[in-house]
Amino acid sequence: MNESYVVAEYLRISSDDGLHGDSQSISGQRELIRRFIRSHPELKNASVIEFSDDGYSGTNFQRPGVTELLERTRKGGVQCIVVKDFSRFGRNYIEVGDYIEQIFPFLRVRFISINDAYDSETQGGGVGDVSVAFKHLCNDYYCKDLSRKVKSGFRTKWESGKFLASYEVFGYRKSDNDKYKLAVDETTAPVVRRIFDMALGGSKPSQIAAALNADGVPTPLETLSEKRNVRSWSKLRPIWTGIEITRILRDLRYTGAMTNGMYAVDTVGSRQARIKPQSEWYITPDTHEPLVTIDEFERAQSCVRAIKSKGAKYGPRTPSPHSLPVPVRCGGCGHAMAKNNAKVMAYYCKYKNVAACEDCFTDTMAVDALKSVLLSSVQRLQDVLAEQKKAASAKSAEPSIDYVKEVASLQRDIGRMKSEKLSLYNAYSDGELDREAYFKQRHFADEKIRTLSDQADVLERQSQQGRLAAPVIPPAIEYLQDTPGPLQYSNELIAALVEHIVVYSENRVEIVWRYADEIGAILSGKVGTAHGAE
Repeated sequence: MNESYVVAEYLRISSDDGLHGDSQSISGQRELIRRFIRSHPELKNASVIEFSDDGYSGTNFQRPGVTELLERTRKGGVQCIVVKDFSRFGRNYIEVGDYIEQIFPFLRVRFISINDAYDSETQGGGVGDVSVAFKHLCNDYYCKDLSRKVKSGFRTKWESGKFLASYEVFGYRKSDNDKYKLAVDETTAPVVRRIFDMALGGSKPSQIAAALNADGVPTPLETLSEKRNVRSWSKLRPIWTGIEITRILRDLRYTGAMTNGMYAVDTVGSRQARIKPQSEWYITPDTHEPLVTIDEFERAQSCVRAIKSKGAKYGPRTPSPHSLPVPVRCGGCGHAMAKNNAKVMAYYCKYKNVAACEDCFTDTMAVDALKSVLLSSVQRLQDVLAEQKKAASAKSAEPSIDYVKEVASLQRDIGRMKSEKLSLYNAYSDGELDREAYFKQRHFADEKIRTLSDQADVLERQSQQGRLAAPVIPPAIEYLQDTPGPLQYSNELIAALVEHIVVYSENRVEIVWRYADEIGAILSGKVGTAHGAE
């Protein structure tokens, strides 16, 4: 087994698995798999890479570790996958069966489940064995049965009006005496009261958000970050928005009632949640101190009734075919811009009226105009790559002068030693050297010739590798380098090359490349800055 053979070890633990002891831990799985690999001669010399998902359920394949593993496998970068048991790879009977019976055999990938004594290389690459299929069914049933039990336990707590959320409601904190009850947070409660007062005074959500941003009032995310060290996915400072204000104005918990069971998923393991009708919520009145009266709450709804509620649904979104495949950010506030639905589709800053930033982009930027800028920038990058490739080919066609001189010197030394070897033979034939002296000096000459020849061979190989080896470049840039002729716009190509786009006032556009260092070096002195500003 050579080093080009790659073995991937996959480890997974869900939040509830940690209760079953160290054998279920990530470290326990890692030790078991590596001990297995060391004990098998055909695997121990292979290259081993690790993929893991810590705290993820096996009911679906929406896990970062397994996603990366499967992506690398599809590209031919993995020849064998080893797991502790089938349930670590996944608990969905149908999906796991598809991978083991169809996908992995098609990709010629060996799959090993240690505790299940399963090896696709010795068992035909399928799960036709009844015992194996039964294990998959048991794993699938275990998840569904566990889901029913968990829901039943939560339902009991919902009916008693307990607060079960991980993070506190803005304006409240968890009670010191009972973690399932809310107590008023005197730091943030005045902000909530101010929001309701402004709404009762006739202000719109966007106007309330603009006032809070202008006064520098911390948002719920900022407050949570300070309390619980929770980091936002974005490096930008969070801002108040009309949507956030509307969410607070519609939250019944500010009247002292506890609301639970508001969201539901359609299938076990799904990450898509939908909001249920209010009639199906578990609402328990008078569980904590109210921040507003019921009358104030109902009157405040008049300021948000005009906003159409579409309900909540979380999960992967299908991007519009007319949108760009990368984020478009405002050069002023830095937040993502939205796309309108007008005849001429364009991006605009949806925060320009609420963010306390005078540099926000106030106009619209047409989608077609951005596509044109992207295409011209990529074409210019392709032209520079073509020039560099042509120059590199011409340069590598001839060996370096230093190489020629060194090889010539070695060849001269080899010729001199061969002449010396011939002189030794003539001296031995004429009786000038005895047999022992002749063979001793001839052996020395042979060793010297062999050493010089090896040095010449090494130089030849190094020169050949220097001429043939191409620099390691990202696949997307390599695609540009190898694609002849003018490019056509492609969402896939743009997504592979561009990180995001920044739109500034006066219609100035900056392209931030995914491979800033590599592309910056390519475009240095030719196009814009290291980030490809246009």
